[in-house]
Amino acid sequence: MEMFEGSTESFGSLVPAGVPDCDDLYSRNLLDAAEEVIYFKDLDSRFVRVSLGCAQLHRRTQDEMVGLTDFDLFDVSHARAAFEDEQRIIRTGEAVVNKEERERWNGRPDTWVASSKFPFRAPDGTITGTFGISRDVTRRVLAEQESARLALATRATNRRLTQVEGQLRSVLDGSTDTIARYDLALRYRYINPAGERLRGLRIDELRRRTDREIGMQEHALALWEPALRRVIATGRPEQVEFWLADESNQGQRWHHTTLAADREPGGAVVGVLASTRDITELKLAEQALAHQAMHDHLTGLANRHLLMKKIEQALERLNRAPHQHVLFFVDVDNFKSINDTYGHDRGDKVLVQLAERLTTLARRDDTVARLGGDEFVILCEGVSNPAHIRDIGARFVAALAEPYRDGTTVISVSASVGAAMTDDPASSPSDLLSRADGAMYLAKTNGRNQFHLRNG
Repeated sequence: MEMFEGSTESFGSLVPAGVPDCDDLYSRNLLDAAEEVIYFKDLDSRFVRVSLGCAQLHRRTQDEMVGLTDFDLFDVSHARAAFEDEQRIIRTGEAVVNKEERERWNGRPDTWVASSKFPFRAPDGTITGTFGISRDVTRRVLAEQESARLALATRATNRRLTQVEGQLRSVLDGSTDTIARYDLALRYRYINPAGERLRGLRIDELRRRTDREIGMQEHALALWEPALRRVIATGRPEQVEFWLADESNQGQRWHHTTLAADREPGGAVVGVLASTRDITELKLAEQALAHQAMHDHLTGLANRHLLMKKIEQALERLNRAPHQHVLFFVDVDNFKSINDTYGHDRGDKVLVQLAERLTTLARRDDTVARLGGDEFVILCEGVSNPAHIRDIGARFVAALAEPYRDGTTVISVSASVGAAMTDDPASSPSDLLSRADGAMYLAKTNGRNQFHLRNG
């Protein structure tokens, strides 16, 4: 096996007799520090060595895993598929890379993993078994499923395998994760090809330099450097999440890093081992879920939950900067007749156009929300002049009374608008909303298609 660049020690034996000797202090540190499932198997697909993360996954010790097969651990259908993959690798010498599969357990919920398996060769090239690495992607899969459930038209978020971690050179070189070693001065001692691609520099350009020296963005350094120093000072693992600007598409790429202490034989910390994966797709899935939880599915406006939070925050700001807030309540007149006459599809299109008109009339910092059905609310902060409020309400009424067009179909619509205002930070969001609703009701009572301001 090749040596780490810059190292004077070779890899040693990772497996019992019959497998090439490749035991090395750094490989042991990486193997036992890794959270991922890393394993080595013989020609009969029996485990001969596993990572600590693999043993913990199966609720056994590393020694107890030796000699077992997947048939001892999984549902027979999953074990058979894994066995066939490994035997094919042994026969052909061809690796299986980045395969996403569902793990079926006996007496435990199913999980999803992304795994890669490779032939393990003796120095003479003879295949003596297989080795592999997998990581749990259940969280990401479930997030995608939940996002699809909440928004039927949402495209399933494409996941990317970004973490393949191990200690053997063949695993490191094939990994899509950044795996690096730092010394006590936070200088690079090693980085794998994935890390070179991320940083745009070769290992010989990185070695003995720090991330600050190679130009890592300052906001990321503010998290990164203290985390490395804490691992050095305490010897305890750390988790770090940070983003970097992606100049190629003017966006952001999110990264999650697991940091572990790199120790010498006596136990003293001599540096840090870092494994970094790209979690951008997971972040996008989580952001999509958060957006759907706070926004109306038809119009994209804020929903009731988000509106109430916005009102609560606006009332809190009155303690710091006294002024006046206004809440406009909009209700379409006789909307049921539109659905009855033109159908619900056209009725939905009317609601979408209504939402667009309200958004156009509102200021950039105003909150426009749909409560459900044909009810809309607009929160305007810092509007204290009653004449100005009436002017805004009149503009809402006039804009919403413009005919709605869908192809050749023209639909006449009107809306009743009410408003309530407050300068009292002790007001409750529900009370303010109730008063605006009451004002809207008076507008309807007085003949519809008009605005009413409630002062008290």
